[in-house]
Amino acid sequence: MSFKQIFIKNRSYLSFKNNSMSVKNEFTQTQVSLDDIDIVVIENQQTTITSALLSHMAQADISVVFVDEKFMPSAISIGLNKNSRTTKIQRAQVAIKKPRHNRLWRDIIYSKVLHQADVLESLKGDKTLHFLLKKITSGDKTNIEATASAFYFKGLFDEEFCRQSVEDSRNIALNYGYSIIRSSIARYIVAFGLNPSFGVWHSNELNAFNLADDLIEPFRPIVDRYVAQNIAKDEEVNFFHKKELVGLLYEGVEDSQGHKRSVSEAIKHIVSSYQSFCLEKREDIEIFKIKV
Repeated sequence: MSFKQIFIKNRSYLSFKNNSMSVKNEFTQTQVSLDDIDIVVIENQQTTITSALLSHMAQADISVVFVDEKFMPSAISIGLNKNSRTTKIQRAQVAIKKPRHNRLWRDIIYSKVLHQADVLESLKGDKTLHFLLKKITSGDKTNIEATASAFYFKGLFDEEFCRQSVEDSRNIALNYGYSIIRSSIARYIVAFGLNPSFGVWHSNELNAFNLADDLIEPFRPIVDRYVAQNIAKDEEVNFFHKKELVGLLYEGVEDSQGHKRSVSEAIKHIVSSYQSFCLEKREDIEIFKIKV
């Protein structure tokens, strides 16, 4: 049995034992093999986790996401320097010329807007965004991404929807879902020897995960679609919703050859292809297609 995702809701003591995560709380004690875990979400801030367990989970490429007092993902534990060619890869990464990055950013934004267009058409019958695709240029110099997003969110939710509103439950759910996918991307970035702070387009010196914020863009509409279909403005984002948002990592998408993959697999392939892009083995990245 593959557990894939583990949620720690009650105050627990997590430790390492026999290649397993031992979970002990006031109700029960159990063990889960590290081979069966993909991601651990720790929602209880009174939970204790040993450094030995964190170390072994990092070695096993298991993401550990910590949730803050507002029940939003606030930190992630991932392994470092796992790739034997890290130095070579990161030197190639920082040496990429601006024109290549601009072309790549065009492809990323095209994929994002295409997915937004497909979601909006499937849920609302609105085909407007499809007409913006041909206007996306190298480096997205005319900022079609912002134009599309402004129209997209109003159309997907309602005219009063504001992405910055902290009182709208839909924003809480969106941020939670994005954070989970971002943490998975960050895990693979490190696993493939890339430096997460060196982005394609994002370049904030205070952001340690600029690259993750670039590569997440085509995946955002997957979260958007779930939220639009399942969460109302004034509805509490409960444990069931959060579990399903994490479960989006295993939703089916199609790769460029039409083969079915999970979102998690698509993330792995897009990061792997970016590594190849840095090493000048290809001139694009592995783009996927969401199912609508």
